[in-house]
Amino acid sequence: MDLLRSVIDELKQIKVVNMRNRELVLDLLQSVVEIITYGDKHDPSILECFMDRQVVAEFVRMLDISENSRVEAPLLQYLSIMIQNMDNEHAIWLLVVK
Repeated sequence: MDLLRSVIDELKQIKVVNMRNRELVLDLLQSVVEIITYGDKHDPSILECFMDRQVVAEFVRMLDISENSRVEAPLLQYLSIMIQNMDNEHAIWLLVVK
């Protein structure tokens, strides 16, 4: 869970997504997806942290602050992968509703 917090904190520090930091942003988003997928199967506290820290809002914020960096398609793909790999139906519902 500490890793998830660290990745989220790093995402929150990003003020703009451009071609210079695009790969970093995509790596961070991919890390979030991997951690959440693991947490869904092995550690419910990770999913709770994901909800408490409003990570979906961070994904949306990355779209909002993107300056022609082409993060839209990979970001949506990461969200899709995350949802498809979740086993916990309650978690999927929370993800969609929040």
